[in-house]
Amino acid sequence: MWKMLRTFLILEKSNKKNIFACIIVALFVFGLVLFVKTEDLGNSVIEKSGEYQSLSSALNRFQNVDATDSGNGSDLYKNLVLQQQFVAKQRMALTMNLPELFLDTAIDLANLRAQSFDMEGFDDVAIYLPSKVENQLGSVFYQYMKETGILLTIDSLSFFQFLAYLFGVLGSVWFIFMCIYSCGIMIEEFQHTSLIKGYPIAFDKYVVAKCTSSMLIVGVFLLELFVCSLPLVYFKGLGNPSYPIAIFNGIFEAYPIYKYIGLSILYMISIAIFAILLSVILNVLLKNMYLTLFLELLLFIFPMLFPNMMNLVPYNPFNYLNFPNILNGQTLDLENPVILNSTYGLLYIWMSIAIMVIAVKLFLTTGKLKRV
Repeated sequence: MWKMLRTFLILEKSNKKNIFACIIVALFVFGLVLFVKTEDLGNSVIEKSGEYQSLSSALNRFQNVDATDSGNGSDLYKNLVLQQQFVAKQRMALTMNLPELFLDTAIDLANLRAQSFDMEGFDDVAIYLPSKVENQLGSVFYQYMKETGILLTIDSLSFFQFLAYLFGVLGSVWFIFMCIYSCGIMIEEFQHTSLIKGYPIAFDKYVVAKCTSSMLIVGVFLLELFVCSLPLVYFKGLGNPSYPIAIFNGIFEAYPIYKYIGLSILYMISIAIFAILLSVILNVLLKNMYLTLFLELLLFIFPMLFPNMMNLVPYNPFNYLNFPNILNGQTLDLENPVILNSTYGLLYIWMSIAIMVIAVKLFLTTGKLKRV
């Protein structure tokens, strides 16, 4: 078994598919680093300027009216005017380096926005404003910052902040990437069955060795994410690994960056194992890598096409494969909100992995695959 695994690793490290995949991952990370640096993402001054402009666009939807308490403006109009004043106050606090004032104003702004969601006419200006979920995430973040006394970061993304951003972006397409990578994992065996009949180990152990070697390559992909992000240490510094990120995990709460990254890595490893095993099973059933990839992608997008099914079948592991959407609470913004818990998601994925392992073990030990 170990000799077989070592043989696979020797073959895998020179496999053009693996080399190409490593290059794609590296280019993706370097491109994202360049994008973050060019766009100055994370710069609070730029973000608040954008918020101010959005509120100005929302106010342009109204006629010029009196926004005072006794004026003839609607409640929503008065609320938006106050929001714009708070954003301007935040910009001033950033310029004057007054973090306490910024946090207090941010909390007041989140409360003010929460009131606006139920006001008449809000749907007409909703496109210019954060959603309920985004506002709640912001409120949790600023409350956590105020309670813990962590220094507010106003510059663009540092190394640790970028890693959190990177895992959020890559996590959305990680299952797709893994499906493309593994969709033909057993096809070669079907095309050249005579090559493997002489191996001195059982065929199920052969499959285990091949899946294990593929997972080690996945480990190389994950390591690349950290190594290729290192230029940001030079440009923006390491940052604070305990800096909070607001997430939704059944409830709205704040995670330190290191915990968010740890959860993301755990999800990505779980999804990789899930995708590889699923590819093995579909290769056995369909004997075609393109049909395997098509069916995997179809299963992935099915919850997006029919979001109501998430409530009907919450234990479906495909609901949780786009884990950044779960952590960002995006399923709460659906027409029929869906409450998904990322912890349960990991549990359902690993239950599915266990079922697939048993299925592969039983299927391969019966000798059915050998006769394909």
